[in-house]
Amino acid sequence: MYVEPEYRKLGIGELALEAIAAIQTVQGCDFTVLVADDDGSNKLIEWYERCGFKVAPKLQDIFGSPGGKFGITMIRPTQVRSDIFARCQIKWW
Repeated sequence: MYVEPEYRKLGIGELALEAIAAIQTVQGCDFTVLVADDDGSNKLIEWYERCGFKVAPKLQDIFGSPGGKFGITMIRPTQVRSDIFARCQIKWW
């Protein structure tokens, strides 16, 4: 997932995470796992932490980023706000 700089701080990233979690809930997934690459600034890692993700060092090598070379592996339980389907209409193209 990537949000262009001019669209950041508008809640688009948070809404995208909610939509992904809703899809994963329907599919029966228990966790969301991602590799966050912020070129070492830690801003993206901190943003994901504010969104409920935790750094997952035991999954780092498994998800294709040994030693964090291509980003930091993070995980959170799949969680959906109860009003997600009322607030977000997901369209399939």
